[in-house]
Amino acid sequence: NIENKTKSTAQNSGANDDSNPNEIVNKEVNTQDVSDGMTTMSGKEVGVYDIADGQKTDITSTKNELVITYHGRLRSFSEEDTHKIKAWLEDKTNSNLLIEMVIPQADISFSDSLRLGYERGIILMKEIKKIYPDVVIDMSVNSAASSTTSKAIITTINKKVSE
Repeated sequence: NIENKTKSTAQNSGANDDSNPNEIVNKEVNTQDVSDGMTTMSGKEVGVYDIADGQKTDITSTKNELVITYHGRLRSFSEEDTHKIKAWLEDKTNSNLLIEMVIPQADISFSDSLRLGYERGIILMKEIKKIYPDVVIDMSVNSAASSTTSKAIITTINKKVSE
């Protein structure tokens, strides 16, 4: 439930009395919206589904794959995470990268899951481009109802060297 408090003035209150229109009336009007079982958000949170809220990511890697598992609504990277990504990228400067963002669609709409995937993917690309500005990155978003974890999978694609 959301409770709003507004102050009204005689000019905009709609009252048809003969009081002075320039007189300020300090009446507090309380309004209360009743939720129909839906989750309500305050004004700052409306339309924001991916706020870094102190949660973290898990990063695991193999020779050709780096998997970043997101917990909760986290979208940014800590300094420690950035160092892990940089360490994995060090010997891959001659490779193109492919990022697959996997977003579960269990509790959000399809369009929100796509938006979340692209938003996280772009943030990840910016972090990678800070480290290696010349690397070529391809990205795809997979909004899967069957997936239970939100993750980014980065793989390498060897460049074809033209002579």
